Amino acid sequence: MSRLDQRDVESMVVESHRLKMTPQRRAIVDYLQSATHHPTADEVLKAVNEKFPMTSRATVYNTLNWLKGAGMVREVYEGGHVRFDPNTSNHHHFICRRCGRVEDIEYELIGNCQFDLLPGNQKVDIYEIILRGVCAPCQTINKQ
Repeated sequence: MSRLDQRDVESMVVESHRLKMTPQRRAIVDYLQSATHHPTADEVLKAVNEKFPMTSRATVYNTLNWLKGAGMVREVYEGGHVRFDPNTSNHHHFICRRCGRVEDIEYELIGNCQFDLLPGNQKVDIYEIILRGVCAPCQTINKQ
């Protein structure tokens, strides 16, 4: 699994000269490194503001956009929200229809799809499947 790494971000920042690695940006990267729930920008902002109360929305959005452009995070679109995924390896997602939780599903767990039947002879390089259902915690809640 390829996850966001603070050292990679810092070396990219130094190489690009477009961003200064401020404590707020470091806190954004730290939060994303530890996040397993694919946070929204607002969730990142809230978490970072607990440590750095004056962190602006613009800093969070600009940093997330820079990380996305550098290929260090991916966007996951769900229910009108953009979530950020620090796992940049090929993988699929499971989305709970009750709580909205987004979980990573390893790429190898889902067999190869037959794309040779697509009309128009498209060449598929990579694909992402989104599975929807009820996550384990929500199932547990319903059993109680």
